[in-house]
Amino acid sequence: MLDLALYNVSPTTGFLPETEPGFDPEANLEWHALALELPKLLHTPAFKRMVEELPEWQFGAEGVAQEIDLRTLSYLGHGYLWGEVTLPTALPRELSRAWVGTAQALGRHPILSYPAYCLFNWQRIDPGQPPVLGNIQIVQNFLGGLDEDWFILIHVDIEYRAAKALTAIPACLAAASTGEVDALSAGLEHVARGLEAMLATLNRMPEACDPYIYYTRVRPYIFGTKNNPDLPNGLVYTGQYGDAPQTFRGETGAQSTIVPTLDGLLGVTHQNDPLKEYLLEMRDYMPLPHRRFLEAVEAQSTVRARVEAHRTDARLVAAYNHCVDTLYRFRARHLEYAASYIHKQAQQANNSNVVGTGGTPFMTYLAKHREETLIAVH
Repeated sequence: MLDLALYNVSPTTGFLPETEPGFDPEANLEWHALALELPKLLHTPAFKRMVEELPEWQFGAEGVAQEIDLRTLSYLGHGYLWGEVTLPTALPRELSRAWVGTAQALGRHPILSYPAYCLFNWQRIDPGQPPVLGNIQIVQNFLGGLDEDWFILIHVDIEYRAAKALTAIPACLAAASTGEVDALSAGLEHVARGLEAMLATLNRMPEACDPYIYYTRVRPYIFGTKNNPDLPNGLVYTGQYGDAPQTFRGETGAQSTIVPTLDGLLGVTHQNDPLKEYLLEMRDYMPLPHRRFLEAVEAQSTVRARVEAHRTDARLVAAYNHCVDTLYRFRARHLEYAASYIHKQAQQANNSNVVGTGGTPFMTYLAKHREETLIAVH
């Protein structure tokens, strides 16, 4: 049976780390301290100079500590890049060395991505209670404020809720392989309950994140450099990559491993087109163990085939369809938010060249992704 521990998947927190990723660095204190001051310093003339004058970065952290390092470097990098109207074409040498080196040690890219923005950017208020809305706070911000916090906290809560679905995956895979239909039905019912909990959290986004505030104060700092009309020639990481300009995708929920893993379990497929290429590219921004877990689930799952072979089993078909339907509704809600939080705001701002933070025609992609999910229903 698939061993969750081998992939850093927790039975209680899912893809979130069990070790709380708060703030307790042992080195590079000036770097971490400056990052925490971003809400106060980002739009002052002194910020860029302070980044440029930071001391030499000391490598050596591992595990969650290394993820916290990448979080700090990503926030400083995006603050330096997006903090002023006139964009730089190159990053400072020491920031570039630290950011590239830390990202590569983790098997990722030097850009703010979903793990640094969400998975490793929270802490409990009451250590004895679970990491859910009301008991979690964000560690690192750009400007700060309730809307920015809530936008991230919603995703943290979703990740926690997803643990219920993720922990059922090994049993589902085993039952599908051996033909134990009752066990597979029970496992899929467990997955469906996890999906319903995720959707319930996603539905709470409007409670404390206003579309206008999101569009004008939260979204501008999480863009990447790939397919970004504001940086058509990419960005130079001074002293790295031979000083050749680089382009990377920005932070986006598509970099969460939850939904692709559930696609793999349920056999939800996507046509070979630019959308599928983009979804595959998003895996490069996931933590390496989570990426390997997703690949293992895809390689091992015979769930859809087993359901097709037992179409007369009402419980099994109902459990499977419940999973697919809830996944569809989750994607549909995400599309609704993209329309109200981004597309509508862009229209009101007379911005005709709007792309997603990941550099994509997001409305087209999200709609297609949603419809391809519904095809799997039996």
